[in-house]
Amino acid sequence: MIKTFYLCGLMLFAGKAGAQLQSIDLNNLDAFQNPGVNWVIAADITTDYAGKQKTRQTNGTGIVMNYYTPKNESHLVTKQEWGDMELEFEFMMFANSNSGVYLQGRYEVQLYDSWKKLNPTWYDVGAIYSRYDNGYSYEGTQPIMNVAKAPGLWQKLQIRFRAPRFNEKGEKIKNARFESVYLNGVKIISEADVTGCTRSCLFPDEKPTGPLMFQGDHGPVAFRNIRYGNLITPPPAKRDIWDLNSSFWKTEVKPLIITPAGKPEIIRTFLIYGDTSLTHVLSVGAANELNYSYDLKQGTIFQFWRGKFLDVTAAWWDRGWMQLGIPLGAVITLPNTPAIATLANDHAAWPGALDFDAMRNKGYVLDKSGYPTFKYSYNNLNIEDKIDFLPSGEGLSRTLTVSGATGNTYCRAAAGKKIEQVRDGLFLIDDKSYYIQMDKKLKPVIRQVPGGYELLVKYGGSPVTYNMIW
Repeated sequence: MIKTFYLCGLMLFAGKAGAQLQSIDLNNLDAFQNPGVNWVIAADITTDYAGKQKTRQTNGTGIVMNYYTPKNESHLVTKQEWGDMELEFEFMMFANSNSGVYLQGRYEVQLYDSWKKLNPTWYDVGAIYSRYDNGYSYEGTQPIMNVAKAPGLWQKLQIRFRAPRFNEKGEKIKNARFESVYLNGVKIISEADVTGCTRSCLFPDEKPTGPLMFQGDHGPVAFRNIRYGNLITPPPAKRDIWDLNSSFWKTEVKPLIITPAGKPEIIRTFLIYGDTSLTHVLSVGAANELNYSYDLKQGTIFQFWRGKFLDVTAAWWDRGWMQLGIPLGAVITLPNTPAIATLANDHAAWPGALDFDAMRNKGYVLDKSGYPTFKYSYNNLNIEDKIDFLPSGEGLSRTLTVSGATGNTYCRAAAGKKIEQVRDGLFLIDDKSYYIQMDKKLKPVIRQVPGGYELLVKYGGSPVTYNMIW
């Protein structure tokens, strides 16, 4: 069951509400007007974040890919036209690439490799692109934060668009408006008017309807799961968790937001994980807007995200009776089970969550940069778990050191429905949600398990280090 949480009028989690969406068929290109040869249908596309790996394509259907070259750079334009609409799709940027989606062929939401940029502008992914006149750019709406993923990973854009209005004489009486733009589940644009067509639009004038246009003249990009529907007002989300009769909820309060500056911030709160509330949690955020949460009772990172750090209003307001922290960026969730385990044999199942009293915490120590190393023991294993923020801003580095290991002690670096190797030492996790990078000398193994795959490294006596990149 999808649940709803409110914090003083701010919706934190909500069930999806709105139009019943339909899909554009990507078994072929029949939904589009005269598609150029640069647009092809595929079942899968694989590249890497650095642009070092030659793009691999799997034959089949479900994905449309722009194989851009200076001689083949046509746009992809739908036959169908819309006025007001809801639109959502997944997209994959390639390193240093550039594209965009134009509502009505006129109003662009930018698609760009904005990975790691801290202060996004109207030129970055998810922005409403600028207008242009007599050599000058103007208007444009920048995202409130950058939650872009690395090239080669699937990202998701969700748009609510209100078309311009015209009177009976055909005169415009109301501007086009982007009611909202969500990137990777985070609202980055709200109520942004557009006074006219943005740069490089398909048409010079404004009309009540128009097609979708996916830009193809700036670089390679891929799309899947393109879905659309009529724009309707969503019904109020239900409040079904907390006692909303409390005076706490009737009080207008200013949100209490933690913004790291300098050394990392380390905050202890409860955190929501699925349908449960985790109680022994530390969240760690850095000034470069990389963040993660660590479950002290499981000895594991159970989520990480890029973007703003933590809303602690419900943890600190009114004596902190809820004790709840809210991540503010695009969260990637991981299994909340130990990262180290001793298996009966190479085929034994990875253990589930530990009993509450099974883990003996020994606290954590900070290095000179403020990065923590967590220490704990269970099942005769003594573990140190050092987690650093990569200075490049690419993600996290994790080093696991174990004493008491046997010949069948393993580190599980990742688990997901799908794991694929891009090249030596680089893996795509959970249908291209994030990367794991490690030295190939560790001899990582992908093994199939019920419900998906795991990436394991046998612990050989030396610390195991790997990077989580997204």
